[in-house]
Amino acid sequence: MPRIAFLLATVTLLCACSGPSTEELRRMQLLEAQRAEAAARQAQLEAQRREQRINNRISSARTAQQQNSQLNNSQIEQLFSATPEQQLSSDQLYYQVFDLQPAKYNYNKAKQSFTIVGMRNLPNSAVYSPLFPDESALYQPGQKAKSVLEFTLKEQTELNRIGQPVLKPRGQRWVAAALNFKNNQQLQTDNQKWYWETGLFEDLSWQVAPEISYPHTVDRDLKLQLGLRFCLLKDRCYLDSSYRKHPTHAVRAEVLSAIIYNQKSGEILAEFVNDQE
Repeated sequence: MPRIAFLLATVTLLCACSGPSTEELRRMQLLEAQRAEAAARQAQLEAQRREQRINNRISSARTAQQQNSQLNNSQIEQLFSATPEQQLSSDQLYYQVFDLQPAKYNYNKAKQSFTIVGMRNLPNSAVYSPLFPDESALYQPGQKAKSVLEFTLKEQTELNRIGQPVLKPRGQRWVAAALNFKNNQQLQTDNQKWYWETGLFEDLSWQVAPEISYPHTVDRDLKLQLGLRFCLLKDRCYLDSSYRKHPTHAVRAEVLSAIIYNQKSGEILAEFVNDQE
């Protein structure tokens, strides 16, 4: 009898070790199918939310462009006040318009390039490291300064001898600082003829014949409208520095949309959008 009991126990143990039963396999397959279905639903929902974000940002940018809506002096003063969140929101987009200065047409590359007037390109910007810290520095020694774009929102100016506004000696500057979207390609467009230049001397290019670009550039009629989302945390997102002895007050921002348009005709030539939340 002890031998029979031993054999029965051995057979039972071998059956238990031979793998899951048919019922268990079916249950596992059902769970896997449910997980795959849930993942597919989540991906579909995220795609819908992404498409809605893109549509909302493009629609908002177009409306602002049509209404010539942009940051006014009161909003800029509030943005750099002690309590910016009282009248502004970190969830809202604010628009600012910049001139596009055309370069000489490049016949070799068949493109018309532009620089953005009022923007500074700061590669490896140690000055702005407090606003844009290097996450890898948390895990290893050293910190790599990031490339930053600085957009002028307001300056203390005076008129020069020919009546043009210029920055006063030691005049203050108020700027928005953003990570260099020319390098990270976060601003995307369906119009492949327009693209961002990664270098320091050109910002934007239009792959087009000269007879098409000339009517827009002869009187410098092209503008760039940026949709900015500001970080309003006073202890993390603001920085005071100096640029050529000009006190500079910066706020961290994200660029979520860009529209290139002709200021005379109102024609929109290209639209860029950041689809991130």
